[in-house]
Amino acid sequence: MKGLLLIGGKSSRMGKDKSTLSFHDGQTQKQRGIALLQSVCDEVFLSVGADSDHEENAIVDAFGPVGPLGAIASAQQAHPDSTWLILACDLPLLEQQHLETLASSHSDAHPATYFTSAIDSQPEPLCAIWDRGSAQAVSEAIATKQFCPRKVLNNINGQALTSLDPWALANTNTPADVLEVKARLDNNLQEKTLTISYYAQLRELTGVQSEQHTTTSVTPAGVFEEIRIKHNISLKRKNMMIAINGEFTDWTHQVLDGEELVFIPPVAGG
Repeated sequence: MKGLLLIGGKSSRMGKDKSTLSFHDGQTQKQRGIALLQSVCDEVFLSVGADSDHEENAIVDAFGPVGPLGAIASAQQAHPDSTWLILACDLPLLEQQHLETLASSHSDAHPATYFTSAIDSQPEPLCAIWDRGSAQAVSEAIATKQFCPRKVLNNINGQALTSLDPWALANTNTPADVLEVKARLDNNLQEKTLTISYYAQLRELTGVQSEQHTTTSVTPAGVFEEIRIKHNISLKRKNMMIAINGEFTDWTHQVLDGEELVFIPPVAGG
């Protein structure tokens, strides 16, 4: 089995290359991702964009800027007889034991093996094993411009594993995510009780106007991820607004006990 670490994304929401962030003993996410893959794979490659600097053991995306599925298709095209463990570079709370579980659970009888999301029970495609048997489905999706890797996994007879601790597969896409991860790694978590109010689509999805919510998260971003799991909400916080105690703020605000949070989704229409 070969490992592929995805480091070719634009990291636009973070504002800097996510693979260069450091959370563990001075290791960058790139360095840690390589080490994690080396613990269970025979050989490790880096997925990079066509405009990236040369990397040792790099597989350049052959399908243009179409996202992770293009990276997976490029790896399968470069080494068609290999099974691939695909790993995103922005999972700082993922541990070696999680990849060992993934690797030991996989068999050739399944074209893919993956964890399911704690939020919506859907496949987590970027910490998953993509066997040779998935290559045709990946190729067909690329050809028809259906670039969602999760949908590809839903359409093949993959092996789904029970959801991990939801934070183990938490992506660090934004500065607020970085704060949440660092608080957990530093064990700097304090329980607090908040009032959460919902409007528009979120009120429909949760079925309540407001509720009390106990949390150890340190930002509204972390609280919202807990709400997504609690109410099985697929809606993400992209383009959403947050108000705390009646004033708009950003997702890096430090949440304090007793505060009122209002999550405001984008308003449809035109």
